[in-house]
Amino acid sequence: MAGCWLGNGLCAADSAIPNLVGTWVIETEGGVLAKGADIREKTHHRGEFSTLKAQAVVTKPQGRVLHGVFTSPRATEKFMAVIGLDNKTVAFADEDGVLDGEIVNADRLNVIYRHISETDTVVGVGTFTRKK
Repeated sequence: MAGCWLGNGLCAADSAIPNLVGTWVIETEGGVLAKGADIREKTHHRGEFSTLKAQAVVTKPQGRVLHGVFTSPRATEKFMAVIGLDNKTVAFADEDGVLDGEIVNADRLNVIYRHISETDTVVGVGTFTRKK
């Protein structure tokens, strides 16, 4: 098994990397912990408890690395992501936070988001569903 490095006898090339390119509809619930009177404009969630409907477009893949754009009613920001070596997990980083996801199937991701900034802290949980 020369060249195998996943620790379970499998090689990274043994299975196809999931294709996450496309437009994803996002539905999350979360909350904001404000650290002062105002929160940043790019904070997508609003309020102590909130729901959010947004969209992510994955545009540029190269192997396990992805780039794209996240858009909500409040703001737009770029992100990048990597698909885990297990082909079941994905880790995102946007302009101010991180998101961990589980690939449920070809058209659904379960996700948890968090960021900490000078003005606010945000956590959220939800789904990405590929737009058909």
